[in-house]
Amino acid sequence: MLKTNTLFTFSSLLLLTFSGFSVTKEAIAQSSNKFNRQQCIQNLVKDGLKSEDASVWCNYNEQCLVRSQKEGLHAEAAKSVCDCTIKTFRNKYTTQKFREITKKSETDKKIANQLREVGEICFEEILFE
Repeated sequence: MLKTNTLFTFSSLLLLTFSGFSVTKEAIAQSSNKFNRQQCIQNLVKDGLKSEDASVWCNYNEQCLVRSQKEGLHAEAAKSVCDCTIKTFRNKYTTQKFREITKKSETDKKIANQLREVGEICFEEILFE
């Protein structure tokens, strides 16, 4: 059973940036055997995204998976939560807007909290399925 503080710990995972500093290259390499970046991009391009936009979402997905598993979520739970957050963000924001918001979240606590709430909702959905 998950502890209550796991929710709060997990919510902090979701403020991933595209700077590359949030998750080390070593951590990404360790999880790469389960995350197929090329397949991710191909799937999103089939869904109608441009390759560079698909790359942004796949970067987020990969970082989310690495960070989530590093914090103790099992691979399947991490995938479910990360898929949920991406789906929510993609429905709400264009790729460019998502980039801008995640960048602003590094210095703006209000925006950071709004992004964190999405992760918390997704985590609760997975937790109580």
